[in-house]
Amino acid sequence: MSRPEAGASDRAPTALLVDDDDELARILARALERTGFSVHRARTGTDALALLAHLEHLDAAIVDLVLPGAGGIEVARRVRAAFPACRIVALTGLSDATVERAFSDAGADVFLSKPVELPQLLDAVAPRR
Repeated sequence: MSRPEAGASDRAPTALLVDDDDELARILARALERTGFSVHRARTGTDALALLAHLEHLDAAIVDLVLPGAGGIEVARRVRAAFPACRIVALTGLSDATVERAFSDAGADVFLSKPVELPQLLDAVAPRR
């Protein structure tokens, strides 16, 4: 049985949070939920890719670079392919021009370095008008 599709205006925005740092992910998920996001979390890149197949919509993805299993760049690439309008935020402690370029080439909209300030992250995932 298929579910009726909900319009963007009558559903909560959905975010995918992919990070293997449990404490950071808990804090980020809580902040996203407080601003109205429904958050799906994956600890590994492989889990994130499996989860993508089950999502009907995705408004934002926060993706760490270094992950167990598939890396963050591959996750960003697959998110962009599956959800072209999704805001993709690359989040990593390994900040350099090569990493930023690789994430950008994979489809990331924003590159943030760890440690990230919550207002900065929330601004990065906010829908653009």
